[in-house]
Amino acid sequence: MTITFDTNILLNYYQGRAGVPLTSAGGGAPAKKYAPSAPWLPGAQTASNTPSLMTTAVKNAMLGRKLVNEDAAQLDLAGASADYKKLFALYQGIDTLAGVVDQIGGKNLSSTDKARIQSVFAKGLSEITAYTDKLDLDQLRLTTATVADKAKSTVGVTRAKTDYTTPPLVSGNVSAPIDAFQGEVKFNISIKRVNVVHDVAIDLNEMGATPRSMSNVLSYINSKLEAAEVGTRVSSLRIPGGDRMIQIGGKATKVGVNPDQWAMKFNIDSGDTLTFSAPKTEPAIYLAQSVGNPDPDGKSATKDGVIVSQLLKVQTDTADVTPPPQPTGEANYVDGRVWAKDMEKSVGTVHATQVASDGSVYVLADVSDKVSGQTIKGDQDVALLKYDSAGKLLFTRTLGASSNATGMALAVSADGKIAIAGKVTGDLSGAAEGALNSGATGSFATQSDSFVTVMDGDGQELWTERRGARQNDEATSIAFGADGSVYVAGRAQSSLPGTTGLGGWDSYVEGFKADAKNKVTTLFVQSVGSAGSDRPGGLVVDGGSLILANNESGRAVIHRFDISGGTPVETATRDLGDLSGGAIAGLALDGGQLVIAGSAGGDSLSAGVTTRAYTSGLDAFAARISADLSAGAGDRLAYYGGAGDDKVTGMALSEGRVYLTGQAGTDLPDLDAKGKKDGFLTELNLDTGATGFTRRFTGKDGYATPTAIAVDNSGASALDRLGLPKGTLDMTDSVQLSAVSAVRPGDQFQVKGGNGGTFKTITIEAGETMESLVTKLKRGLNYQADVSVVTSDGQRKLQIKPQNPRNILEFAPGKSGRDALALLGIPEGVVRTTVLSKDGKATSADGKGTFYGLGLDKAMNLSNAEEISHTKAELASALNVIRTAYKDLKEAATPEAQRKAEKAKATGNVPAYLTNQIANYQAALDRLGGGG
Repeated sequence: MTITFDTNILLNYYQGRAGVPLTSAGGGAPAKKYAPSAPWLPGAQTASNTPSLMTTAVKNAMLGRKLVNEDAAQLDLAGASADYKKLFALYQGIDTLAGVVDQIGGKNLSSTDKARIQSVFAKGLSEITAYTDKLDLDQLRLTTATVADKAKSTVGVTRAKTDYTTPPLVSGNVSAPIDAFQGEVKFNISIKRVNVVHDVAIDLNEMGATPRSMSNVLSYINSKLEAAEVGTRVSSLRIPGGDRMIQIGGKATKVGVNPDQWAMKFNIDSGDTLTFSAPKTEPAIYLAQSVGNPDPDGKSATKDGVIVSQLLKVQTDTADVTPPPQPTGEANYVDGRVWAKDMEKSVGTVHATQVASDGSVYVLADVSDKVSGQTIKGDQDVALLKYDSAGKLLFTRTLGASSNATGMALAVSADGKIAIAGKVTGDLSGAAEGALNSGATGSFATQSDSFVTVMDGDGQELWTERRGARQNDEATSIAFGADGSVYVAGRAQSSLPGTTGLGGWDSYVEGFKADAKNKVTTLFVQSVGSAGSDRPGGLVVDGGSLILANNESGRAVIHRFDISGGTPVETATRDLGDLSGGAIAGLALDGGQLVIAGSAGGDSLSAGVTTRAYTSGLDAFAARISADLSAGAGDRLAYYGGAGDDKVTGMALSEGRVYLTGQAGTDLPDLDAKGKKDGFLTELNLDTGATGFTRRFTGKDGYATPTAIAVDNSGASALDRLGLPKGTLDMTDSVQLSAVSAVRPGDQFQVKGGNGGTFKTITIEAGETMESLVTKLKRGLNYQADVSVVTSDGQRKLQIKPQNPRNILEFAPGKSGRDALALLGIPEGVVRTTVLSKDGKATSADGKGTFYGLGLDKAMNLSNAEEISHTKAELASALNVIRTAYKDLKEAATPEAQRKAEKAKATGNVPAYLTNQIANYQAALDRLGGGG
């Protein structure tokens, strides 16, 4: 049976549903055209509308042919503006580039295939950008970047805080006694105001039989503050519980509402400075680790592991201080753990931790993406994170490397300065350069150089030195001298300036000294080691001497240098023996003695009396010898391990107690396995070989890899129960842009103000602030812009608007590797003022063609699934902008009377007869489709 129907009914049905004017499929004169047909409209024989043509276009792109071809853009309206041809050519070019992106999702692609697609995409994006930048249009204006009525930086300077909030102390019933308030809870609050210090002693035992609920405890504390005649008060803060979600069939499903939580909030009176302390303390360990299964599907090529970096605080002794109660439902809890903080997903391996004299904790880590709101320049940067003893992140500082950097060493001086060291490739603007550095360009550009950066206590950079060899080198240990000098140990594959190569990787020691203006002098550089491959394992300063623990061709060798004369003179060497596949992981001074720790694959080490025997595989070890490296009766050596390989990754020393952490093997003495890959922490008594506080622990997915350790001799106290930090509250952050973002001195961006002006360069200087940048921008924009600092989301940010409605402001990035625009979060593109036209549309106030911004991110790439998704969204958005520009052009070319008539037809009522025909047609379709 043949079923027929009038095609006019189908057309009218479609047009009625789509809200377009009703026309006839067969008869009647066609409507007059006022604009050529767009390549994306139905029926257009273009790559944007025909799969086979798109396949051909993508194949041509993969063969290296251009994406944008104005000659291929056909117009079906004689005399139409050339703007249409250019728009259509650009549209089809971007659409083809989107087709190239689709190729990366193909099956069974080799790494070579993916690399080729990525290369074609990068070339195509450059072509699209270059074409758009040179595009000359008559009736509109187009930019690859954004268009807005004002520009505002995403980077801001945090305003001074006026309160401090603890972590939640109770969940649910806030009126009941709270576990954290029970037992002996004593601490002191010192409030300094106008050089007068008010000491307020808090002892919850003074509450007597009064239940220690939130309101009762707060009333007690506030009564003590009121009695001291200070304005600071404490209140409770409700934290809404939110929805309770569980996974059902792989989908998040709401099953209820979580109970509200409650925290304490100290409201600090203006002018008050608060310091918290406690009369009784115990040592606290700060442990950094990576947790998570690195390869869930067992296929290394997929890189599907989700690894999280954590910082843990552990109380090792409970003789004088009762530890906080175990939080309900906390994953992978281990006895003694005070808290565990997950870091941002962009934070990679933590290489070092250090405790400052004020009780704060510094963490040195690699970061692969934006961290604490700061955009990084390259693939990997170095971040210094500062936490208080309650686990609150105080600040984040990034190095600002243009390509790749790794932070490998961290030291804190007695006066609060911070030194970091590591390796860097690519540009590092503002750093003092050495004579043989690999450099940012040239044949050695892929080789790493050593770097050293010193900051003040606020994390503000004082100086950076980049000192390297032609081939790879890196700084792995760092220490301060008593006079503020900085000493570094590292290794290099070729000779450093002033040294002679010894063979393989050579270890080196180097000294730096800064004057009052932070002008740095290199004191010395000297190679140390053997003819084989060497690696430093630790560095300490002992008065006028420098002591280096060195892995030399597999042996543990200690060197002592006299540096009092300016040039290192080796005064003693001691070979501790064969590490048998292990490595030195730490070196520390304990009075007049040295403690060396690491892993060893046998019992070949020699350091006096062995108080705990080697077991098998790789064992942890710690040795104590005289600081002058002479053999003595007090020399001790102890091993710790089980049948598997136990690898030490860090050592901390507290009043003679040695703490080791690392990766646990198959078994450890008296400790059961917790997961698939566990970490361990042990206190080792070198005199007796006995272990004290010892824990085996795991993490997310059953994996935990400790990477760094630090100890605070008095870091644990009753303050931990309340989530309060030890020391003085720091309520302000740095105002320097190089501290709150990844910009470095010497970074630049371009601005143009007024109509017909030229671009001017804005260069970031050392100590640059929002206020100083405002002055530069006003001048650079020819005083045609209103540049100010505004407060947004608790931060002071830069805002830029045209001063005159007819002025156009433009912002462009700086040189590759030194671009400050993206790091400050100022959008690349055009800032202009708009006015509303008669029909309610926003148009440029200068009376010229409307500006359209494609908003294309020039950093788009296909490196991973997240970037691919981002790229697809960016290209789709750009295509939509061009469609909008075409629509606006078409409307402008259509007479007003015609537009009104078309609007009336599109919004008019469909005639009754047509409604009936549509209903009958829909019923027929339902029958043919089985009722669908």
